[in-house]
Amino acid sequence: MRDDISLKVDTSVKGIILLTLPISFSKLIPELNYLFNAAFLGHLGSKELAMAGITGVYYLIFSAMGYAISTALLAIMSRRAGEDNRNAIFSTLWHGLLVGFLIAFCTIGLTYSGIDALLTLSGVDSEGAAMAGSFLKIRIWGLIFLYAYQMQNAYLISLQKSSWLLYGALGTALINIMLDYALIFGEFGLPELGFDGAAYASVISEFVGFAIVFMVIYLSDVTNKYNIHKNWKFVKGTFNLVFTQALPLMGQYAISTASWWVFFIFVNRNYSVTEQAVSQAMRNLFGLSGIFTWAFGSASNTIISNIIGQGKLDDIFKTLYKITLISVVGVLFFVAVMNIFPSAFLSLYGQDEMFLKEGVGPLRIVTMAMVFLCIGIIWLNAVVATGKTVIVFWIELVGIVSYLLYIWLVMEVFHASHSIAWMSEWLYWTVMMMFSVGYLIWGNWRKDLKAYEVS
Repeated sequence: MRDDISLKVDTSVKGIILLTLPISFSKLIPELNYLFNAAFLGHLGSKELAMAGITGVYYLIFSAMGYAISTALLAIMSRRAGEDNRNAIFSTLWHGLLVGFLIAFCTIGLTYSGIDALLTLSGVDSEGAAMAGSFLKIRIWGLIFLYAYQMQNAYLISLQKSSWLLYGALGTALINIMLDYALIFGEFGLPELGFDGAAYASVISEFVGFAIVFMVIYLSDVTNKYNIHKNWKFVKGTFNLVFTQALPLMGQYAISTASWWVFFIFVNRNYSVTEQAVSQAMRNLFGLSGIFTWAFGSASNTIISNIIGQGKLDDIFKTLYKITLISVVGVLFFVAVMNIFPSAFLSLYGQDEMFLKEGVGPLRIVTMAMVFLCIGIIWLNAVVATGKTVIVFWIELVGIVSYLLYIWLVMEVFHASHSIAWMSEWLYWTVMMMFSVGYLIWGNWRKDLKAYEVS
């Protein structure tokens, strides 16, 4: 056991890149996984690909709530690391897992009791509702393992062991791709389950991801090497801290992703099956861009939290400018490739020429939105790092109200084109970016940085 291993972050350009690149690759692998999943379902038919959009966003609502808890955990554990308060790091993880499991089991019960009625009320046709309902009653069990996986990853990032995330990501992706192919099409001696096969494959792969990261933490003995005390005792103050910090973020991510659910319901009601399938492809494209954007968001969270823990408030803005510049350069490269070779991406789905033709316009619009996203998510996570998660919720609420008003007018009232509907992402991420930057520059967060004290 050693106390001399520093837990303070390296805020140089090299340090930021070394922390963020493994997170990016760990996010790239599951996104490629989702892409292959959609591509396999696309070969079953346009209906299956369209339903993958609705089921995927529904699951994303609740998986985002787990991400919210892990985001709160990352901020708290990184603050503790910056303070060199090693005894509080593991306890924070343990109480985060308790919160996550509580949310997961409540969500499973909600899905079993209400998903069929929700799909029907949302205007999904009877065939699609039956298909999606059956899928989600299988898929939702993956939340238990996904939450544990996400929070263990946050623990490793807070200790600046982000490179270890790759083991779980690789294992999850390989298992999911193999089982997707095998269970959807009935290969390798396994049953042909069609659409539901993708659900079983995803749940199994999420269990594998959780198990791999658990073994990495256990076998590396990183907890003992860093002299972090394993405290399994339930502490009401720590539980309340994690829950109160995570709750606004859960609300933020839930309403954010639920608004995407509304978007896909509107797409289902107002556009052709081909355009619905294109929207699913655009969801995958956003996921691919997340290998940069969300990774730098996580890096922003842990680095700024660590700096605050050290008491070096004067370093915050110059560090944020560095993170933003690196992220924008990376995203612009991705955007350029996608716009030069749009058919290379769209052809992965095995659809007809109409799909390729309909997909180019939304693709160009979505890739432009990624630039706003990559800036907004970094500065929004910096707000999280200050402990002002309630402010994050209100920023999100303003963005969501703007977004929902836009898609309602464009899709339900004026019945504008599919491409114009996707311009909603421009509005949403511009609002998020402006309010996050504005709060950090002019807000009063400096006056009270005691948000992570346990009472």
